[in-house]
Amino acid sequence: MKRGKVVIVSSIIFSQMLFGANILQNSSFEKPLSTAIPNNIGIVNTENSWIKYENSGGKGKVEIIKGDLVAITENKKAPTHGLQVIQAPLKLDAGGIYQLKFKTDVDKETKFTIKIGADGERGYYGYWQKDITVSPKQKEYVFDFEMLAEADEKARFEFWFTETDEQVKINEVSLEKIGTIDVNRMINLAKFQVQHKYTVTGINENILTSNDIQAIKKLSNGKEFVKTMVLEEDSDYLVKVDGKLADGEKYIVTIQNGKTFELDKNNRECLLKNTGESTKDGKITIKKVGNKQNIKDFRIEKYFGNLVWEEEFNYEGLPKEEDWGCDVGGEGWGNAELQYYTEKNPDNAYVENGKLIITAWNEAYGKNEYTSARLVTRGKKDFKYGRIEVKAKLPKGKGTWPAIWMMPTDSLYGDWPKSGEIDIMEHVGFDQDRIHGTVHTEKYYWKNSNQKSAQIDGDKVSDTFHTYSLEWTPKVIKVYFDNTLYFTYQNENSGKDAWPFDQKFYLILNIAVGGAWGGQQGVDSEVFPQTMEVESIKVYDLGIKGDTK
Repeated sequence: MKRGKVVIVSSIIFSQMLFGANILQNSSFEKPLSTAIPNNIGIVNTENSWIKYENSGGKGKVEIIKGDLVAITENKKAPTHGLQVIQAPLKLDAGGIYQLKFKTDVDKETKFTIKIGADGERGYYGYWQKDITVSPKQKEYVFDFEMLAEADEKARFEFWFTETDEQVKINEVSLEKIGTIDVNRMINLAKFQVQHKYTVTGINENILTSNDIQAIKKLSNGKEFVKTMVLEEDSDYLVKVDGKLADGEKYIVTIQNGKTFELDKNNRECLLKNTGESTKDGKITIKKVGNKQNIKDFRIEKYFGNLVWEEEFNYEGLPKEEDWGCDVGGEGWGNAELQYYTEKNPDNAYVENGKLIITAWNEAYGKNEYTSARLVTRGKKDFKYGRIEVKAKLPKGKGTWPAIWMMPTDSLYGDWPKSGEIDIMEHVGFDQDRIHGTVHTEKYYWKNSNQKSAQIDGDKVSDTFHTYSLEWTPKVIKVYFDNTLYFTYQNENSGKDAWPFDQKFYLILNIAVGGAWGGQQGVDSEVFPQTMEVESIKVYDLGIKGDTK
């Protein structure tokens, strides 16, 4: 954490020398467009000019004519990002305040989108994105934005023109740094942007090694054993002593940032709670009292609480109606997706050989080109806090977009994103070995250019089963890939706009096809059918009773 803060602060101080220069090249459109093409994760060098990029079915004309960038779409039904004009790479400083200016010439009121963001190495993160309407009466537009993420030397500037079939002329574009955010504020923001990856233990796994246990057995009166280990925020650790302890034989156990407990012949278990942030170098100290030594075993396990739901798919047929319902339809689902979600169709969702199999097909269904399934536990298995783990094998191929995620049962605070969303796993086929964990709230989501998410590289996610897990308490949300914690979102206690996660949520399993993200690099129709196989689902309560732990 400290190292991330130093990088950000030094970046802010150094960048003060760079005010007032236009970081965009060919801003007066005197040179022709570049013919460069983004690679599979959107990295491109536009050679000090701009490129036209057609994406996810987008099509249109983009030209430079007499000092104007002239653009007009030819497929308004494509996603918003279907017809793009891009310049990259750009260097953006953490904590920088930037001002964008440009002039337009249109015949009618016209809508288009501006995005300043990252390539696929940062998950296409939008540092700033704005839908604007320009008018024949107004020629010049000025916008300011703050760079609230770490510095990016491969940032992208993008115009999106798919929303209108009107011709748009743009000229005199400039993007200049005009100031910096207060250093202390940037450090506070960095706390939520910098993610650390920690390998942790699973259920019933002893954190202590055999050598650790032998060292504890050899302790004499007053001596201590210290275990340096990952301590996860708002996680409990169960300590157990096995053996016929003698009178006066005691073990005083202390957790860093937490309480001290005394174990003896009458009290052989205790729960240790980490009250600080997650850290890889936390400490648990065990002090011996007395000269007797009768212990046989000493265990420290992460505490998962009670198993409240287990699904191992030990039947055959359609998914059980007492556990699963279906979302049905094919109107794009808010993301310009291409599939139609069917109901009770064994071709799209079926249980056999101990696995739930969700299949997306390249087949027409009404106006849709593909079919798939979206299974939900809404009204059947709803959860408020706990650990949810899903063991799954993912589809592959350009255009696939599988997800394991959660939505609020009753949406107590209003429509999306006001009532929140938790993404335990998202994967897009054009970025094969990367897994994403994300939360969405009214305060933090992509349209505000401050979405909270993290990524982790996964090995052979379409060839082998991996476990995708969420731990959710009143204080923190944590997302795991196998036994690696890679995304943490904290309750900042600022209200429902940032933490709507105090209500019941239900689980969703689906494969989308194409769409605003899954289709960013197009859809390879030849790869279908594609399946997501689910081997098991387990839900633990983490020892949380109601709203308390």
